[in-house]
Amino acid sequence: MTDFSMANMDYTPVKFMIKCFEANYPESLGTVLVYRAPWVFNAVWSILRGWLDPVVAGKVHFAKTVDELSNYIPRSQIPTEQGGDEKWEYKYPEPVPGENDKMKEEGPKLELQTERQQIVDKYEATILEWIHAGDSASLEDKRKERDAVAEQLRVNYWKLDPYVRARSLYDRMGVLQEGGKLDFYPKAPEPAAAATLAAAPAPETSTDDLD
Repeated sequence: MTDFSMANMDYTPVKFMIKCFEANYPESLGTVLVYRAPWVFNAVWSILRGWLDPVVAGKVHFAKTVDELSNYIPRSQIPTEQGGDEKWEYKYPEPVPGENDKMKEEGPKLELQTERQQIVDKYEATILEWIHAGDSASLEDKRKERDAVAEQLRVNYWKLDPYVRARSLYDRMGVLQEGGKLDFYPKAPEPAAAATLAAAPAPETSTDDLD
C-alpha cells in the first residue's frame, strides 16, 4: 500500500465491491493480506471493518515487514520489489497474428458443441441415477460414474476452447496452458520461438479489441 493516503481513498466503490462479494461469493474468501499499510489506513480500516461480516473481517491480516508476510506467502514467491526473493518481472506479450484463427472455423466448433450437449445430457441422467440410488450399495458406483462424465465435460471444453475464446494475456504468457493447466511462473519461450514472435509483424489493433 505504498503512497496510500486519504486523498486516494474512495469509500463508495469500496463499499459497493464489499457488498457484491458478500452477496455473490459467500465463504469463497481465504485470506486478505494488507502489506505495509501506512498509519493513516488504521482509520480507514476502522470504517471498513464495520461494513464487513465479522467472519470476513477476521480473514483480513496485516503485515508490516517481509518476515511477517512470509508467514502467509513463501519468501521465494514474494517479488524482490516487496522484499522477497522472486525475481520474475512482468512483460507484456503482444498479440500474435493469427492466434484466433480457429474461432473462424465453424465446422469443428459445431462438432464439439454437439458432442458437449450429448455429454451434458448424459451428465444430467447420471446425476438423477445417483440421486435415485439413495443409500443402496450402488451409490458409490453412481458417484464415480458421475465424476467420470464430469471429466469428459472438462476435456471437451478445452478442446472447444480455441474455437470460442480469444487468446488472452495469460495464454501468451504461458500461465494458461493446453488443457486448462496453470503455471503461475512459466518459463521464458525457447530462443527459436522467441525469434519467431519477434519477427512477426505487429498486429493492427483498434478500440474494439478486448484482452
